[in-house]
Amino acid sequence: MPATMNSAPIFRFAQLCLSAGIPRTTVRNGHTWSRRRTAKPELSNFAPGHGEQIWVWHHLTSHQIIYSHTPQLDTTQSNHALKQLPFIAKKSTPAKLRKDLWRPMALIQFPAGAGTAGQSAFQKLREYRRRHELEWGDEKLFRTREDAATGRLVRSTRTRKERGFAIHEQRENAIADMAAVLAGGGRGSRLWVSAAERTLVEAGGELRGKRWSTDAPTEGSADRQLLEATVFWRDQQDKNFASEWSANVKHELFEDAKALQGVEAAEVEQVVDTATPVVKEA
Repeated sequence: MPATMNSAPIFRFAQLCLSAGIPRTTVRNGHTWSRRRTAKPELSNFAPGHGEQIWVWHHLTSHQIIYSHTPQLDTTQSNHALKQLPFIAKKSTPAKLRKDLWRPMALIQFPAGAGTAGQSAFQKLREYRRRHELEWGDEKLFRTREDAATGRLVRSTRTRKERGFAIHEQRENAIADMAAVLAGGGRGSRLWVSAAERTLVEAGGELRGKRWSTDAPTEGSADRQLLEATVFWRDQQDKNFASEWSANVKHELFEDAKALQGVEAAEVEQVVDTATPVVKEA
């Protein structure tokens, strides 16, 4: 069998050792690979700016949540969006997604070139949602209602179908998770950047992964700071589901939500003007 260029000298040395009576176990095969792998982003096939946006999709009736990097839900054969929905019970997961039942609840926008931070936040949001779906307490197993006759609170066990609906409802949890992730929560969050990396992003450079960046801050570093992010809401009142937001997060409205808000304000003003009586001077 012909030997390769790198292994030929080592193979001949092994033959020499065997002929001299040296045990074979003392011969160590060598290689010419580098000890540290280098990043090759050109092989990922991601579009430019991948990870700079996180779209949060909300189901209108079940209040399920799907995260996406694109402004359209993936309803193709790969079904990346459908795979995010958990299987709770029989017929709890739809066969396909209906676009008329899903609306973008929020959009998380990161600075240009900070797609790595967006991918890190995307991963943690999905992990937190999965923990909500698996690590639920008695509030999902039981329901409490008020007895109309006695006025007392009655506790009863949910059926399997009702429990599935309760677990699917992740709207409030998703908003609280967004606040925690954008505040740098979670181990290894890439939202923490050093002063040099922040200057690089502001200058139009590209933020690299923590594994490949030599300027990435360490845990508890004095010069690390949070990367800025902007959250665009369809309903700005949704942000109140989170107890608090960090200072690096800005809140805005979608453009169509702004237009709708302006139309509603104009209609209210017109109604008020019509209902206000005009007092005639004597």
